[in-house]
Amino acid sequence: MTAVALGLLGGLATIGVSECLLRFRGSGSAGGVFKLLVVGIVLRALWILGLLALVALTGIVDTKPFVVALLGGYLAAQVLEGLRYQRLIRTR
Repeated sequence: MTAVALGLLGGLATIGVSECLLRFRGSGSAGGVFKLLVVGIVLRALWILGLLALVALTGIVDTKPFVVALLGGYLAAQVLEGLRYQRLIRTR
């Protein structure tokens, strides 16, 4: 159960990355929002890959449930982020 909870938290934490970027750099044109989107993609990918590497190398939690929960949380975060950026671009 701990692996699932930590995986979900790790995946959903990517929402925080997006929100921080939008708060501190969210102003500007649609082109600026696109650049922000690309930076967000890179940062979130590094976060997910870092968590995967940490669990794979240390074995602190069971790997398979962690990875499934991590990717599920990440997918949910991506859907929410897509809606958020779509709304942001429409208002520009």
